[in-house]
Amino acid sequence: MQKRVKKKDDQEQGIVSLNDGWERINKVGILSFFERVEKVDEAEFEQKSIPQQQYIITYDTIFTMCIQREPYNYSSPLYQRHSQALIDYYKSKFVPALQEAKQKHGLAFLREWVKRWRCNKWAVDGMQRMFMYLDRFYVPNSEDLLSTSEQGYTLFREHVFEKFKETARDAVLHCIHQERDKEEQDRDLLRDAISVFVELGHKLKKVELQIYKDDFHKALVAQTREYYKQKSRMWLDACSCPEYLIQAEQCVNAEEGRLASYIDKSSADGLMTATREELLKFHQEELLSKETGINKMLERTQGADGEAAKEDLSRLYRLYEAVPGGLQKVSEAMKRHICDLGNGYIQKSKEQKGTDKDHQLIRNLIDLHDRFLKIVKTNFQGDSIFQKALKEAFEEFINKEYYTSNFLARFANDILKKGSKVAITDLENTMEHVVMLYGYIRDKDIFERDYQQYLAHRLLQDLSESEQAEKSMIGKLKTESGYHWTSKLEDMFKDIQRSKELMAEFNKVQGKNHNVELAVSVCTTGAWPTSSIPPCKMPSDIIKVSEAFKSFYLSRHSGKKLNFRMDQGSANVRVKFSSTTTKVLVVSTYQMMALLLFNQKPTYTFKELLDLTGIPREDLITHILSLAHPKVKVLRKAPNVKDIEDNHKFQINPKFQNPRAKITVPLLQKVGPKTPGQTNKDMEAINRSRRHQMDAAIVRIMKARKTQKHAALVAEVVKQLHQRFTPSPIEIKKRINNLIELEYLERDENDRTTYHYKM
Repeated sequence: MQKRVKKKDDQEQGIVSLNDGWERINKVGILSFFERVEKVDEAEFEQKSIPQQQYIITYDTIFTMCIQREPYNYSSPLYQRHSQALIDYYKSKFVPALQEAKQKHGLAFLREWVKRWRCNKWAVDGMQRMFMYLDRFYVPNSEDLLSTSEQGYTLFREHVFEKFKETARDAVLHCIHQERDKEEQDRDLLRDAISVFVELGHKLKKVELQIYKDDFHKALVAQTREYYKQKSRMWLDACSCPEYLIQAEQCVNAEEGRLASYIDKSSADGLMTATREELLKFHQEELLSKETGINKMLERTQGADGEAAKEDLSRLYRLYEAVPGGLQKVSEAMKRHICDLGNGYIQKSKEQKGTDKDHQLIRNLIDLHDRFLKIVKTNFQGDSIFQKALKEAFEEFINKEYYTSNFLARFANDILKKGSKVAITDLENTMEHVVMLYGYIRDKDIFERDYQQYLAHRLLQDLSESEQAEKSMIGKLKTESGYHWTSKLEDMFKDIQRSKELMAEFNKVQGKNHNVELAVSVCTTGAWPTSSIPPCKMPSDIIKVSEAFKSFYLSRHSGKKLNFRMDQGSANVRVKFSSTTTKVLVVSTYQMMALLLFNQKPTYTFKELLDLTGIPREDLITHILSLAHPKVKVLRKAPNVKDIEDNHKFQINPKFQNPRAKITVPLLQKVGPKTPGQTNKDMEAINRSRRHQMDAAIVRIMKARKTQKHAALVAEVVKQLHQRFTPSPIEIKKRINNLIELEYLERDENDRTTYHYKM
């Protein structure tokens, strides 16, 4: 009787009981809503997920039950029944449907998997709207409770996802495997199936992509590795290197296409790393060293198959650019290939034993550089690692010895001098190539000495084809090496220009007073390659005019000293061979000195010529034999043999014949270095210059620093001089000891590895 009274009181007071309220919520709201969800009418849901009248009744009931005073506030029981309603729904609809689909083929399961996820999102979202009051006022004031939405997805994970995730994952991976084997797949379905793993994580706080990574991504990467591990082995055994690269590129592009189409982008790093490692990284050495590998591809760039080979190289670059450290081995292989070619050209040139009159070695090296520079820029995208490999390759084989450096200087001389027989189509471009090869030379002072000697010969003998070309070449060398050395070359040109002006003034003042035409080039000591003056006796015929010029010069340049170098000049000498034959011979100054002696008597022994001219023996032999050469025959020699003894006799050849009025007599040995390879005298001069440069660098450094440790001083000297040559630490130490003896430096009393500047 009391219970009946209480119930009646509750009704009178408007209290909604738990059972009555829930029955109304469940019947009007939840069950009818779940029935609509099962129909999967997406268009209807997008328009209105819950009919308005049902929603109002359900929401008002929940609202009323949650605002009633205790003990009639049913917020907690409603939260629990909300969860139980979802659990019952999953167990009654989701699990049986997925179990049934699981018994069929994989695609049927994936379709049901995608459908159930869509239904779940609608179900959880609709329940959250109906139970919104709990989220606004009950959940925030309770500990350890999830929002109704997150609670719904948590329950889905527990009662549905965990039971079927492996089936879904395996079905997706099977489809991917089939697609890799060229079987077409429903990519939209695969994308939706994979998105379940992604979206579920996003719906749960502090989970995000962890579900996807743990339950799908790891298996995807493992399967990818295994698939390409097997395929790569099969393709390596069956395909050439270019064919394998085509297969690999197709696979890489296909995986990138899957990422763009249906695999989540968070798998990009892991998936592409696995693909590239199994296809490319783990087989790189075997692939590059194949018979059809990189060496063959580089060789093919010059043949009829050149364009295809270049495309293969571009593909090789594209593939390995994305592999960490992948380009390093490719660049090293290219470097070895270039070194082998360069060393081969040098060896072939050596086997010709200095007969490379067409400069085939330098031409080959220029062509080699052009070819690989084009490959680096075009097929390897100008990548710095390949530019470095090209540079190191040329530096390696060019600097093994001074052979190439000497040939390069001779090539530069031959393209710049008059009457050059070197066939070139573009002088400016050829000079660029010379400077390019010069840039690879480490001991630049070797090349520079040879180049300076050749330039001196061209300037003094007036053999330069073009002053503009000479200055252009110096400008290019200055850009590469700096001002220090090229300033001397510019000073040489200035000396020649000043000398022309000086001779014009001298001839104007005193030219009529002498029967000898004189042309003097006044060379400043230090700017020209040699400063030592070989001893000789000036012929009496030219002493007068020489002394006149000397007085003329010193009157305008007081305090200077002028010496004549008879070993560097040339002369036009009129020779009367017979009563009917008179010719003008263009000869060296030494040859002129010998020829003038025949004005005194008709025949001389070699010993007499040696004593009367004072010319060094080796130089006189060269110049006299040039006059007596069978192709020249200006002089007669008795006996007529190649060698010269002191008692061998010479006389003017009265039977000399030549159709030309003016004849240039060539020397057997060129002025300056004739063939590559430095003489002991040349090397001593170079070493002396290097010692001076090391001394100057050490003094400069110590003057600025005052105190310096040995190791730091050596490092700084190398740094300052490396563009000219690379001094060894032993040589630097010797120069330091020498400067200590000369009292420029002193050792620290307590630390012998520390130096102090004394001056």
